[in-house]
Amino acid sequence: MRRNRLGKEDWVSIKWQPGKITHTFQKDATSCGAFVMQMAKMTVKEFPKIPKTFHIKSSQQCLHLRRDMAEEILRGSVSKDDFCSFCGIEDLPTTAVHAVWIQCETCGRWFHTQCLGMTAARIPKENTP
Repeated sequence: MRRNRLGKEDWVSIKWQPGKITHTFQKDATSCGAFVMQMAKMTVKEFPKIPKTFHIKSSQQCLHLRRDMAEEILRGSVSKDDFCSFCGIEDLPTTAVHAVWIQCETCGRWFHTQCLGMTAARIPKENTP
């Protein structure tokens, strides 16, 4: 079993110890996701150290916290326009000789013609990039 990778100790060599991290508690029944996400974010930011405490804003402020997390996630995401909405692949399929991109007039999403089972003869010219 490998014990060293790229000059850093691999997880298999670590002697795990139980521990306790003190933290604030949610005071409502709907903020658990926001609390868990904040704890995960704080843990990743502190890595490789293990945080001693987590102080998360009160449940009343979770609306702002959720909005901020959603914005951060969306900023780090890639545009859905770069991928086929059917198969999720960015590039045209290499197996298709006449595969092209086509855009849905209703929703505006892009698809590979091969994924939709379309041939070049059935594609209107104005829908292709």
